[in-house]
Amino acid sequence: MIDEDGSNLEQITTESIFNFFPMFSPYGKQLVFSSNRNNGGGRATNLFITDWID
Repeated sequence: MIDEDGSNLEQITTESIFNFFPMFSPYGKQLVFSSNRNNGGGRATNLFITDWID
């Protein structure tokens, strides 16, 4: 996360693998992102959707 002015950088995930392309739902209630987690060591990239709680 980062503010529009580039301040307040905050890490959201702690995985050491590919976690990219995050997007919030239109009302900011959910977050979707792509990741290589849970792929059994393969190259598949999956989409994950999670509820966003402030």
